Amino acid sequence: MLQNGEEILEAKKHIIEVSRELHEIGLLVRTWGNISCRVDEKSFLITPSGIRYEDLVPEMIVQVNIDDLSYEGDVKPSSELKVHAVCYKVRSDVEFIVHTHQVYASCAGTLGQKSIFTYFDDEDLTIPVAAYALPGTDKLAENVEKVLRKYSDCNGFIMANHGTVCLGKNSKEAIYEAEKMEVACNNFLIDVCKTDMHHGVEVGFNSHLEDGNIVYDVADTPKRVKEIHEAIYAKRPDVKYIIQNKSEAVMTVSRRANHMRPLLDDFAQLIGYSIKVPSNEHGKDGHSFHHIKKNANVAFCLNDGAYCFGPTEDEAMAVAIVLDKGCIAHTAVMRHGEGHYLSLLDCYKMNRHYRKSYSKLADAAK
Repeated sequence: MLQNGEEILEAKKHIIEVSRELHEIGLLVRTWGNISCRVDEKSFLITPSGIRYEDLVPEMIVQVNIDDLSYEGDVKPSSELKVHAVCYKVRSDVEFIVHTHQVYASCAGTLGQKSIFTYFDDEDLTIPVAAYALPGTDKLAENVEKVLRKYSDCNGFIMANHGTVCLGKNSKEAIYEAEKMEVACNNFLIDVCKTDMHHGVEVGFNSHLEDGNIVYDVADTPKRVKEIHEAIYAKRPDVKYIIQNKSEAVMTVSRRANHMRPLLDDFAQLIGYSIKVPSNEHGKDGHSFHHIKKNANVAFCLNDGAYCFGPTEDEAMAVAIVLDKGCIAHTAVMRHGEGHYLSLLDCYKMNRHYRKSYSKLADAAK
């Protein structure tokens, strides 16, 4: 329990330190996920909505009432404050919570399983999965509460198609749960789904606009690639940066799939809700095989990865990162034989909300 203003300030600083630690080890990326710390039986501190972890200062950490979710000030708390509040209500022993969109645990949460049966350090491990609901909703908090009450001793679980929630008596315990879950879920993907893929962005041919002219990162970019970049800029006037991702997972999907439906919330938010993958080199009219659409921030190329684009380099890279995770999930589901896809309506809602509001918060904080 935090007793005074000085202790609360130190707790805010500690939350920022933890967020940057998790960011450095890859469990938190950009603005995704959130961290909280209990103040007392009535309130908790939580990271804000839509602000990059590297931009955080103590004044941005918000104190929220556990019962009615009220808060003071102009900084908006994380949209998942309901999930954090229900965790503190149900688990009086919990003092620190980390919610991440970490790769392998998130992918394991797309398989439609109620629990992930895996192992960590040669010991069997069961990871509960809370049923899916839209992020930030009462329904998601209700689903989390059901898991908390059913698995009262469990300090780490997955929110289906979303990410993880890791609990602890302190930050060290919560971080340990996140790291343990990532290793255990990677073991599951390898053993059960036969999917052993490194997460990351394998850069191909990138470009950006300067004064209306296309500038390529690689001087000898092939003509066929330049034509794709030109087509993207022509059809999407909002795009200023293009990053080609040729990671193992993205290359696999570009060879084997013909369509991607979102399996993860952040995929629907950043990339789109229906992504076609070309199955030939010419298409119906000889030109449209790359499927460049105004409501999708990715264009696949047969057997050559995908082009990820956005209005800024940071946004284009975010798309590339999320695409790679989505392709790992897609591959795991295909090899596992079943999975839980997000509905078209839910994807549309999330994509519209992200474009209209959430993505602008990070830019406003700059």
